[in-house]
Amino acid sequence: MKKDKIAAQLYTLREFLKTEKDIYYSLKRVSEIGFQAVQISGIGKIEPKRLKEICDEFNLKICATHIPFERLKTELDKVVQEHKILECSHIAIPSAPSEYRSEEGALMFALACNEIGKKLKEEGITLSYHNHSFEFKKYNSKTWFEILIENSSPEYLMIEIDTYWVQFAGANPEKWIRSLEGRIPLVHLKDMGMLEDFKQTMFEVGYGNLDWDGIIASCNEAGVEWYIIEQDVCHRSPFESLKMSFDFLTKNYVD
Repeated sequence: MKKDKIAAQLYTLREFLKTEKDIYYSLKRVSEIGFQAVQISGIGKIEPKRLKEICDEFNLKICATHIPFERLKTELDKVVQEHKILECSHIAIPSAPSEYRSEEGALMFALACNEIGKKLKEEGITLSYHNHSFEFKKYNSKTWFEILIENSSPEYLMIEIDTYWVQFAGANPEKWIRSLEGRIPLVHLKDMGMLEDFKQTMFEVGYGNLDWDGIIASCNEAGVEWYIIEQDVCHRSPFESLKMSFDFLTKNYVD
């Protein structure tokens, strides 16, 4: 992996991104850690033009965003214009709404993603889907995720695998990443470990129990473009958590 392809998922810092001033100083700190790219999610209200100006000031590329499915359905033209301002060519759906979380819902969701993805592709934007754990519930021997993947077009819907949630669901992150070769431009890197009270939780990359040698090798083989660090739950300052993960990756896997 290349150092400039490691990004910070800003959802990690959501409590520090509520105002324009917060966003400015948080992005400054992200840049000081060494990041050269960010994924936009969980930030407060700010005009796209201003957000782009701040990112440019700190030499941060906006590699991707998370945009709710409902907004893509109802405000697609506006979303496209915002991404042109941000010079961002990747949109990921953070999760499927609850009404689609069934076997029939997976089929409906796949068709809807095809339609949205086709329109986005015409504008030079790639649509992806980000998993949690519910996608691994099985319906007649196939998981919701498999139904989505098999019934959507790779031309219009790519996948953003989240390593923690795959493992949480009892599946194998490395195997899933390899199975999506050519269809996984984005990946969320997030570790899993045990607390002192034996509770399972999220950890900084390299500080839990996931097999990072295998995961990074599978990402390289599958053609991942952006390696995005995310940690929904931090047990220290989220800025410190991002730095720990960033330092681990750059020390062990950067070419």
